[in-house]
Amino acid sequence: MPAPRPSPGGISIAWACLPWNGGGHHAVWHCNVERDQVHPTQKPLRLLCDWVRLFSDPGETVLDPFAGSGTTGIACLRLGRRFIGIERDPEYFEAMCRRIERELGRPRLFLPEPLPPPTQTTLF
Repeated sequence: MPAPRPSPGGISIAWACLPWNGGGHHAVWHCNVERDQVHPTQKPLRLLCDWVRLFSDPGETVLDPFAGSGTTGIACLRLGRRFIGIERDPEYFEAMCRRIERELGRPRLFLPEPLPPPTQTTLF
């Protein structure tokens, strides 16, 4: 029997996290599509904010190895998480940088606790 295929226009997402802060939250989310998309598979900011809040704690680092236009990074900024985004397409990388810079320039009514200063490490 063949494996079920997603419906046309559906998006499959793999999310790896330990521990799960969601406490047994359901695994199907419904969220409206945003009209001002920069990337063809851009996720709604409201949805990414929900995931970042459920699967990480303030001050933790979230890695998005397929960052696209940076919606995960914006969610991290709004929720007080650090963000590492990897995007191989220069056009989408530039769009991600512009969106994150725009987010950094937005006035905040409620600021998250300040994060410790970033540190740089080498891979090898």
